Amino acid sequence: MMRRRFLSFLLVIFFCMAVTAYADRHSFLSVAGENGEETGIYSDKTTLVLWYTDEALTDYLNREAVAYSELAEDVRVIPTLVSGLGFLEHVGEASALEEGAPDLYITTHDNLEKAALAGLAAEILRPEDVLRGDTWPNAALSSVTWHDKKIAYPFYGETTALLYNRTYLEEAARLAAAEAGEELPEDADLTERVEALLPETVGELLSFAGSYNAPDEVEAVIRFDVKDLFMDYFFAGDALNVGGDNGDNPEIVELYNDRVLTCMDIYQQLGQFFAIDPDLVTGDTIWQDFCEGRIVFTIATTDAVRKLAELESAGETRFSYGAAPLFDLTDNLPTRALSVTSCLVINGFSEHESEANRFAAWLTAEGANDLYARSGKVSIRNRAYYCEEKEIADLISAYLSVYNDSVPMPKMIETSNYWIRLETAFTDIWNGGDVNAEMKRVSEQLLSQIRGTPVVVDEIPNPERILLSEDLTEEGES
Repeated sequence: MMRRRFLSFLLVIFFCMAVTAYADRHSFLSVAGENGEETGIYSDKTTLVLWYTDEALTDYLNREAVAYSELAEDVRVIPTLVSGLGFLEHVGEASALEEGAPDLYITTHDNLEKAALAGLAAEILRPEDVLRGDTWPNAALSSVTWHDKKIAYPFYGETTALLYNRTYLEEAARLAAAEAGEELPEDADLTERVEALLPETVGELLSFAGSYNAPDEVEAVIRFDVKDLFMDYFFAGDALNVGGDNGDNPEIVELYNDRVLTCMDIYQQLGQFFAIDPDLVTGDTIWQDFCEGRIVFTIATTDAVRKLAELESAGETRFSYGAAPLFDLTDNLPTRALSVTSCLVINGFSEHESEANRFAAWLTAEGANDLYARSGKVSIRNRAYYCEEKEIADLISAYLSVYNDSVPMPKMIETSNYWIRLETAFTDIWNGGDVNAEMKRVSEQLLSQIRGTPVVVDEIPNPERILLSEDLTEEGES
């Protein structure tokens, strides 16, 4: 009952904000012409208005809209770039006023509960035909499922993977071969040897750091932005559970138990070993250091594929790069990365629901093959085509491997600020904070937010510690 009252209260605020925002509507739209009727050239076709917020999609969506209009001669698609600020509120306002509202729109899956409760996300038509397990990975299907209904089409995804300087690892492989008395020809395929050097556990990462004969320009074996939850969530991702498989069940909150405490303690030990100061590094500085050869490994999101491809095509790097799944904590403690899926949502107020579904199904299937080339976004549809260049295709493959086993961000409205709290806890733990106290606090905060009343959880004893090294000193820095 408390949850229903809370959600009803939020929805009242939501639509009040939407109506208030009407005065800003014309400045909100970035593309002239809100529907086909204004120009008078679409009277013989059904016009679908598609809203999106990422300018990187503009060329791709315009081309695909033309291609679809040629295929489906009775439909014209108008992609419209809009501001991301207050996006769902503006969808609701336009729908309520019946003024240029989108028939479908692109948003991230964590907004789906809010959209569904406001009537802005309709259940898709014939989900059993278009969202099959052999076509989409489980993470994609979970992302668009809300209370056992498919309410969006998965489109492209964001997650993290382990990036590495392949040039450095090839040099290390050649040095190891030479030390073993083995001569390798200049054109030898070093793929298997490089893969053997990639750490599969935190222990293997520490072993590599302790034995690596680094070039002079290398400052650290690994650096990543420990202030960004997206980069370090994977350490406890297999143990944390908020909302269940589909991120929509408020009864499931598992943030404070033995497995979580063990994972976070290992995370803290890694912080002691590599001594990355969150106050001295940023995502941008780390990326620059990695591209300039001062770091061997880093953790980066999917957009790194496009950035590395641009460096290569511009001739601005002397290195080659690779990506791999994220390392586990131990052989018995796997990790799982966080993921966010961008989806095509059918507006529940659209008068062209059938046509909108047909276009969304086509764009996420046939249109998937052009998505990376035209926008740099990575389609998560199984067996989508990306590019002919092997290095880029291998990078994408690694990210998809991580995405397929990832943890989608929850959809529940009550968890909207949970990530900020958890991010703070991760940073405090990295800096030496009390693991038990931090995770107990975050668990109590989220449970109190969901239940609408203060919650105190019983303190549990610290589990037996898994030591990663007998001498956890700052050996990770060269």
